[in-house]
Amino acid sequence: MNEEDKLKEFAENQEGPKEVKIEPVTKSKAPTPVQDAAKESQIGGPMAPTKTTMPWEKSEADIQFANKVGWEKIKMADLPTQGLFYPEGTEIVIRSATAGEIRHWSTINEEDLYALDDMLNYIVERCSSIKFPNNTPSSWKDIKEVDRFYIILAIRERTFSKGENLLQVKISETEKVTVTKDMIDYINFDERLMKYYDSERRTIILEFKTGKKLPIFLASAGVTNWLKNYINRKQQTQEAFDMDFINFAPLVIPDWRGLNDNTYENFVHESRNWSNAEISMLTKVREIFADTINPVVRYRDEEGGEREVPLSFLGGIKSLFLISDPFSELA
Repeated sequence: MNEEDKLKEFAENQEGPKEVKIEPVTKSKAPTPVQDAAKESQIGGPMAPTKTTMPWEKSEADIQFANKVGWEKIKMADLPTQGLFYPEGTEIVIRSATAGEIRHWSTINEEDLYALDDMLNYIVERCSSIKFPNNTPSSWKDIKEVDRFYIILAIRERTFSKGENLLQVKISETEKVTVTKDMIDYINFDERLMKYYDSERRTIILEFKTGKKLPIFLASAGVTNWLKNYINRKQQTQEAFDMDFINFAPLVIPDWRGLNDNTYENFVHESRNWSNAEISMLTKVREIFADTINPVVRYRDEEGGEREVPLSFLGGIKSLFLISDPFSELA
């Protein structure tokens, strides 16, 4: 049976809609310095041509992921990380929040930072889905922490696609501006770090003059969530823990899978063998990330000049999924 006959037989055996058109959430962007750095770091010359996977060769998981009705694919290059720190071929899709999910969101306590973080994770877990290539197991916990808020804003914009809930920030005592996810400057990667970006391992690998290599990871939501719960648990039970290592943990723990008290203590133990150069470098990297991970809203004033203000929504974080002026919905 030739490929044309196989394709015909495959199409005849399918149920439901044959194709679901998924539009990207954001506009295409020109290559950035980060992407250029990634390309420069590739080893081995041009990539080999990729084999086209025929429909009948796709797994059931691939078909189900592609045919999620009501879901929308996010362009990986539009993420704050630009997709550089995920396996090549990773896909992320989102959907609108349901009434039940918004009802749960309405119970958020903005003064409880742990509960607030859990609620943000709740939205990501329920309204987004990530798929690694080659059917590698994946979870919402694999989403990078710096990408999480962008994805939440994309979910919000899809939920209120008719503009019924404007997200605004004050730019002066008398003026405010409506915010979209693409107006927010989430993170800027330092060129000194991106020089060491490894396109095969999809992370930054610093190489010292001694020949020793130090991988630097962008923490996933799963890693930061585990660390948050670990700190909370230790504080609640008044147990001692290495508070110094906590500052470096998100940079050196590669994955949330298998992370527990025993494996975490192994990371702590290994850190006690770090050289002065490694400690100094990790401290510097932490400072760089602290300076660059500081979301601001960029907008243009009446004269066309570019301005920026800190990200602080009118109505607080609740306004992400609650209509700020519900009286406007009354007859």
